[in-house]
Amino acid sequence: MKRPNFAGMKTLITTICCLLCMTNIAAQTDSVSIMWGNRSQMVVPVDMKISNRQFNMNRLHHSLSLAVPVAVAGFAMMPADHAIRDRVVNGMPGFQIKIDDYIQYAPLVAQLGMSLGGVKGRSKNRWQVLVADAMAAAMMAAVVNGMKYGINRTRPNGGRGSFPSGHTATAFMGATLLAHEYGHKSIWIPIAGYSVATATGIMRILNNKHYASDVLVGAAIGIMSAELAYWATDAIFKDKKLFKPRRARIHYEVLKNY
Repeated sequence: MKRPNFAGMKTLITTICCLLCMTNIAAQTDSVSIMWGNRSQMVVPVDMKISNRQFNMNRLHHSLSLAVPVAVAGFAMMPADHAIRDRVVNGMPGFQIKIDDYIQYAPLVAQLGMSLGGVKGRSKNRWQVLVADAMAAAMMAAVVNGMKYGINRTRPNGGRGSFPSGHTATAFMGATLLAHEYGHKSIWIPIAGYSVATATGIMRILNNKHYASDVLVGAAIGIMSAELAYWATDAIFKDKKLFKPRRARIHYEVLKNY
């Protein structure tokens, strides 16, 4: 029996893990800026009145800083898709596992479970959480299915509808929803969510169901869908607290317990 050539996986693991996992974890934590030392050095704009323009620019920057780099990386990787796929297939011959069909829902299930279980998040109530989740799922499904049927790219295994990856979009949508709702409680929550989402994307490539670009663009769609859903529900529920920049909210929580 031919032994798996794990060295041939270096390109896949390095590229996908770095672009999906590290980029998104860093983007979720870049707003946590805690200064140690003299308390007078900690500038906390809690009472600052923030205009709609300031809010919109802050929220737009945060949304784009997550999704756009991943999408650009996905489109840029398309010329290398077949080379990466060949290395994966040759390095892991006969690899087949179906766990990605289930773990794609894990981040979203975790977020819903915590909300329905009574764990207080950033939203005003459970209805706001449910509306955000429903809007994100609807937007994600519309974009993914529209692109799948419109582009109709052949999968590596010969099937149809390869671009983009719906499994990966679902996983990263759930991870972003989880990070938005409960990321302020512990950095390990977004780390866990994005790690599961990244594992889902990698398994789609290992199972020969998708190319690397399918996975990256699917991740970007999932992230952006969740961002837009929270943006919309904040406005619908007139949640003024969520209209403040993330930096101000996190600094407020820090000082409150200082």
